[in-house]
Amino acid sequence: MTDTDHSRIPARLPIGSADGVDFDVVAWGPSQADVDFSVACMFEHELGEAGMTGGLLGLDEALGGQLGRLRTAGAFRAQPMETLLVTLPPPGLVPRAVLVIGMGKPEVLDGDLLRRATRVAMREAIRFGAGTMAFAPSVLDAGHTDNAALDMQEVMLDGMLGALRAEHMLADAGLANAPALRRCSFDVGAPRAAAAARAFTAAFERRRQATG
Repeated sequence: MTDTDHSRIPARLPIGSADGVDFDVVAWGPSQADVDFSVACMFEHELGEAGMTGGLLGLDEALGGQLGRLRTAGAFRAQPMETLLVTLPPPGLVPRAVLVIGMGKPEVLDGDLLRRATRVAMREAIRFGAGTMAFAPSVLDAGHTDNAALDMQEVMLDGMLGALRAEHMLADAGLANAPALRRCSFDVGAPRAAAAARAFTAAFERRRQATG
């Protein structure tokens, strides 16, 4: 996808704005995200050892199978908050850079782990100097199909917005440059995009009311 290839860009579903950043939901995967900095999560293995699926599989294929090879070889074990940064993406990859965040064992996934991953994603995108970023939790890709107890939208917003606020506080104190980030998209599969956008919007509004 190029900057002029608008016919293939899926619709953005806005969910809110904070600290100069517009947040939205987009039905694309981490390999297709037309952003400066695309983030995907990866577990040490998939539930039932079924192998990668969905957007994470698409990313692995776009990288020539290197994610799977690195994990199998133990070079990238995908342990909690371990990171892998691709700064020279191959021609088939749309984003300008890709960050993969390790999530550890899928059997012990909880909201705090997901919150920590979004904090890492936001901070690394800002340190990279990205103007746009996308985040894929890759939870379904690991075999987690029932995630109601995780309260994913609330947790991911809490992590993202908290990290974003901290970076702005550093800049306001003269200790860092102001973040260049202006847009953050959450990757969602097309069948779930509308419902996810509604859930994110509701979570955004609850946070706004809680902070006055």
